[in-house]
Amino acid sequence: MSATILTGFFKRRIINPILNLLKQGMTPQKLSVTLALGTVIGIIPAFGTTTVLGTAVAARFRLNIAATVLVSYLVQPLQLLFFIPFIKAGVFMFGLETIRFTLDEIMAMFRADWLEALEKLWLANLVAVAAWAVVAVPVALLLYYLMLPILRKVLPLAAAKPAGSEELPE
Repeated sequence: MSATILTGFFKRRIINPILNLLKQGMTPQKLSVTLALGTVIGIIPAFGTTTVLGTAVAARFRLNIAATVLVSYLVQPLQLLFFIPFIKAGVFMFGLETIRFTLDEIMAMFRADWLEALEKLWLANLVAVAAWAVVAVPVALLLYYLMLPILRKVLPLAAAKPAGSEELPE
């Protein structure tokens, strides 16, 4: 397969449907809120909660639920990247004992006392979520105000076309 065929397929089957979903009937303000909240929800250091949380927040603010959840999924690699920094920030915020996180150290913790290990890891995740909560609102506001001017320039072009006026391929 040549690169142009692969690029065309990727754009036609993945990129365009995602862009259409994100732009579906949304104003620049709503799309900016959707992107900002989806991003912040996607980096929460609580694995397995992004879908439920994204759905609840999108429903509460009357945003496109699918778009919010999609954005949270797209940024989930950042969730892994920020997991340890959020834990360290939470440990610092609450003045807790530093928790070791190499695989060998975690295994040694479980061998020594598995209940204490679970307690420490649960506590580490809890303080990570607390650190995330401290930065979530400022980051969401920053993302909203950074994306809004860009979306105001991009979306009016798509909104100017009447519905159903897509050009058919010849």
